[in-house]
Amino acid sequence: MAQANPVVPQIGPHTTVREAVQRYPGIDAVFERHGIAGCGGPDGPIEPVAFFARVHQVDPAALLRELNDFAARRDGAAPAPLMEERPKQAAQLYFIAVITSLAIAVLGGFPLGILAALGGGRDIGLGSRWTPLVQAHGHLQLVGFVGLFIVGITYHVLPRFKNTELAFPRLALPSIALVASGAILRTISQAWSDRDVIAALLVTSAVMEVAGAGAFLAVVAATLARTHRKNYDRYLLVAGTWFVAAAVMNLVLVSEIARDGGSIVPASRDAPLLEMYFFGFIAVFVLGISIRVLPHFLSLRPPQVRYFTPALAIYTAGLCARVGSGWLDAYSDWSQPDWLLAASIYGMASGVFLFVFGLNLHRRSVRDETSDAPGPHERLIRTAYIWLVIAFGIETWYATKGLTSDFRPDFLENGAARHALALGFATQMIFGVGARALPAFAGKKLHSEKLVTIAWVLINFTAVMRVGPALFPWGSATSRFDHVAAAGVVGLIALVIFAYNIMRTVRPSRRRRAADSEEEKQMQLNARPREGPYAVSAESVVADVIQEIPGSLETLISYGFKPLADPELRARVASSVTLGTACSMHGVEISALIADLTALQHGAVATEGQSPRRRILNALRDCYDPEIPVNIVDLGLVCDVEADERRASIKMTLTSPDCPMAEEVLADVTDRVRKLGFEEVDVRLMREPVWEPSRMTPAARQALGW
Repeated sequence: MAQANPVVPQIGPHTTVREAVQRYPGIDAVFERHGIAGCGGPDGPIEPVAFFARVHQVDPAALLRELNDFAARRDGAAPAPLMEERPKQAAQLYFIAVITSLAIAVLGGFPLGILAALGGGRDIGLGSRWTPLVQAHGHLQLVGFVGLFIVGITYHVLPRFKNTELAFPRLALPSIALVASGAILRTISQAWSDRDVIAALLVTSAVMEVAGAGAFLAVVAATLARTHRKNYDRYLLVAGTWFVAAAVMNLVLVSEIARDGGSIVPASRDAPLLEMYFFGFIAVFVLGISIRVLPHFLSLRPPQVRYFTPALAIYTAGLCARVGSGWLDAYSDWSQPDWLLAASIYGMASGVFLFVFGLNLHRRSVRDETSDAPGPHERLIRTAYIWLVIAFGIETWYATKGLTSDFRPDFLENGAARHALALGFATQMIFGVGARALPAFAGKKLHSEKLVTIAWVLINFTAVMRVGPALFPWGSATSRFDHVAAAGVVGLIALVIFAYNIMRTVRPSRRRRAADSEEEKQMQLNARPREGPYAVSAESVVADVIQEIPGSLETLISYGFKPLADPELRARVASSVTLGTACSMHGVEISALIADLTALQHGAVATEGQSPRRRILNALRDCYDPEIPVNIVDLGLVCDVEADERRASIKMTLTSPDCPMAEEVLADVTDRVRKLGFEEVDVRLMREPVWEPSRMTPAARQALGW
């Protein structure tokens, strides 16, 4: 074989974005070119490159090729970014909205709910103000807490999902301010809106919410229109439309009570309004975001995308029938028949179950080397979807009882499904996705995983305490309301713990900042050139090896040092463990590892004793199918390999003959084989035999749970 100088990959799938940015100044332009820069602060997030690429739907192999090409050009200029640098204000919008939403819930939403529960079973002096306070509490939680959180997160993630700029960026901050101010103003004014001046403030609050929701929908719709349509786009547009429609109907209702000199929205009109917020805006938006992020956050099997559009259509048809008939019942002499209500709820429940099935949430996670590391966010998200199913189970149960008897749910029973959705589903999704995504947005490590677990326990205890007394009416009305108040206290504690964890993550303590500063100084010190060549030995510290020998991280992981794939574990362990100790712990032959690391250090890979065919197959085990988290060799896509010292010929197939990523896969295979030193590489895509699951190796079957 001709003696080639293969380019040794210096950045591997497990290298974090931050490590790449700090080690190779200017490389952030490569991330910018793919539209995935601007996340995690100026140095990028502490996320493995391959996982970060997958989350943003960028081909990991292509991104790694470009990053390594840049790293290899020692004297080359950085590629020019294709997009202008995002303004600093836009990067902080999510933080403003998130902190405001948490403050609203901690200082207003939960305390007001506790007060209302205490006043439901006994006289605590609220009198005629009790019902308006209950309605104000619900509105503040829906719009000021959950709604505002959704708005802020959307402004941050949508441009990155779609690889484009946020449309109408000047509307973003005003929309956040309008939604937050409107929700707060309604809470303050509704109970006293029987006074003319206060009634004007109540109407003003609704006008502000309409303007804020309208601006939000305009930004989302225009941003989505700039790029190719994805399957989750419809969910976001439908949810945004429900948000605006709910805000408009809220304006109609508060205008009516202001005109009439009252302070209570009639129950027949309040119910369809809550359904628009709960089931139209919040639930549909969370489902849409779930399509985009949960397969990566939970390492799910590839989604069955063909079910998503029918699920949305069935769900939306049921919701429109339910809400439409509810408004007609409220504003006319016509009464909503039980069969129509039941049919609409059955349709909505069917849509939800079809969605969960399509997303493969009912199946266990499947991980490979580039998957997201397991964390406490997983149990929060999975439990949240259990509560979503419970909420629609309650709705279905009530609808069926209404068909077969004269059953009509009382006040607490009416709130069972809503609070299963609000506490069990929406709040828990905020905790789960927030604990996973917000640290990445800020480029920080999560302050405490233990606090996430504690918040998970408490919020589920809260949901059980709130929903249980409604479903199983034991004891007196006073005792049932006391249970609800106690649930509110526990929920408030859970929210405070979550908010504290996020704040300590984004704004660490002085002690934490000092430790991080010392760690950064040590990294800079280690990055200085040494006197003479670096020599690998059994006494070499693992962190020094990773720092001194580009590409060594992937080599160490391939030898079985799997904890190094986790950036946080790598930061904790690598600086205090030697190669000798690590090899003893994992039963690895130290001499073989040192030989490979030394060869890698000098720009080659130790491959003596391997046939050309074997070396090619080993290289292709790092090439993955774009839709299935299994390498193409174990998946059975490589049909034949013929090779001598100069030439290599590979025949392969794909899981789908019409795979849109075929060219990228073939290019990746060709590139990996060329880097082994072969002068001529021929990769052919075979239409026959058609790929079948029987071609998979036992390892692949186990990974996919077959």
